[in-house]
Amino acid sequence: YLDNIPGDYEYLFIATTIYVFNKIDIDLEELMEYARELRLERREDIMTLAERLRREGREEGRKEGREEGRKEGREEAALNALREGLDVKLISRLTGLSVERIEELKENLN
Repeated sequence: YLDNIPGDYEYLFIATTIYVFNKIDIDLEELMEYARELRLERREDIMTLAERLRREGREEGRKEGREEGRKEGREEAALNALREGLDVKLISRLTGLSVERIEELKENLN
């Protein structure tokens, strides 16, 4: 924890901590138990945060996967329409793909 305290305040922090522990009626064993419990509480907070981040990552991955799947589906529909000889602008309106993208697909089709 001292790493998070600016150097100018480290001495003040240590002196204050010693003063507080001298004023309260607690022995070293109680203090150590308190420190262990505190670490466990923080560990649970960290694990909760890690789980939330994992969940958000999975949700984002699924969302990106769905978007990619929809794009691939539109491109496949555009390819089928090109094979049938439909107009590029009509295909663009039907699929939502840009005319430029339809032209790229058309070039790759040949």
